[in-house]
Amino acid sequence: MAEDVVKSVGRVFEVLELWRTAREPLNATQVERQLNYPQSSTLALLKSLVKLGYLSFDRIERTYFPTMRVAHLGEWLETSLYGNGQLSALIEEVADRTGETVSLSCQNDLQMQFVQIRPGTKPLMVNVQAGTFAPLFASTIGWTALSTKPDADIAKLVGRQNRRAKSTEAKASLPAVLEQVGQVRERGYGIGFDTYVHSVGAVAWVLPGEQTRPLVLSVAGPSDAIRTEADDIVRTVRSAFKAHF
Repeated sequence: MAEDVVKSVGRVFEVLELWRTAREPLNATQVERQLNYPQSSTLALLKSLVKLGYLSFDRIERTYFPTMRVAHLGEWLETSLYGNGQLSALIEEVADRTGETVSLSCQNDLQMQFVQIRPGTKPLMVNVQAGTFAPLFASTIGWTALSTKPDADIAKLVGRQNRRAKSTEAKASLPAVLEQVGQVRERGYGIGFDTYVHSVGAVAWVLPGEQTRPLVLSVAGPSDAIRTEADDIVRTVRSAFKAHF
């Protein structure tokens, strides 16, 4: 958990996100061990989430499981942007056809944050968790997101980044960022290799439609594999866009 996150808030979401991978009822001890929480605070947190209606409790099995209230929290967002189920269907189709890790990300202040992940099915695949951050100015998904903004706005963002930077390495070069952004605009999608994670390549697109914060879809995998598959990935995603949008 990040140091600047209020502990109680962070734990609530860590507990709820635990079921993203578990996908079955868990007892308090299992939650405690998987998240490395103290026993007393784990039990108190689970009981609170039950009272709020976000978890159900089986008194016989002594297990907890998310309720549909969790699912309803964000369902309006996908529906308002793309229609019910459209976005999830797109991700599933691209992932099934490419076999690589497919993600959705969006700009969060001066970073990119992964909001939805469909892991690849190949032996060598990119493993990233929802909620993880990537650099806005030094990643394929970041350059792709910035491609929707005027250069003047990008310059302001770079200025903010550099004022916050605590080291020379953390600063961004505006000419270098604009060069990468320009390539995305010219090509219609972003593509990069070993940008911020060694040996990982990605191809990325801004999803069609008017969005307050553009969503970026990316297909990522080992650099060598993405180089070889790039043309096929581009055709696959463009075909999926036509079908779903």
